[in-house]
Amino acid sequence: MVFKIYLRISVSVIISGICIILAVQGTVSGYTGKEIALKLGNAEFIPLNGTTNYQIKINVNYSVSDPVLIGQKINAVMKVHSADGKILKTTSFPSGFAANITGTTQLLTNIPKIIARNITTEIVFTDLNKTNVLSNTVETLPHIANLKTSESMPTITNTT
Repeated sequence: MVFKIYLRISVSVIISGICIILAVQGTVSGYTGKEIALKLGNAEFIPLNGTTNYQIKINVNYSVSDPVLIGQKINAVMKVHSADGKILKTTSFPSGFAANITGTTQLLTNIPKIIARNITTEIVFTDLNKTNVLSNTVETLPHIANLKTSESMPTITNTT
C-alpha cells in the first residue's frame, strides 16, 4: 500500500517536472537580438506633392548570421518618435519578408507636416509576429530632400 502511494507521488512529480520543462522551453525564444546585423543605407524625408504629408523613406542593409533564419519570413519595424520620445507612428510589413543572407530593406511611412518637428526614427528586425527582436537597432534622422522654398522646413534632431 505504501509502495503504491510512493509510486503515485513519483509519477506525479515526474509528470509535473516534464510539464514545467515543456512550458519553460515553449516560452523561451532563444533569440539574442544578434541574429541579424543592420546598417543604415540611406534616409530621406520627402514632402509629398499635393498633400500635407512628408514621406519618410529609410533603407537598411542587413546581414543574417543565424542560418536558421535564411529563407524564413521575418519583419522590420520602424518607429517614428517626437522630440519628447513619444511614438508618433509605427510601420512594419503586413506579411513580413523572406530573409536572405544579405540584403536591403526599405521602410516607408507618411506623417503629417504639422507633427514633423524634431522627429527621430528607429528600425529593428523582428520575427514575423514582431514579438522577438533579431537585430540591433538603427536610429536615424531622415535627410530632408526636395523641399520647396515655400515649405516650412521641419527641425530634426540627431539621436546619436
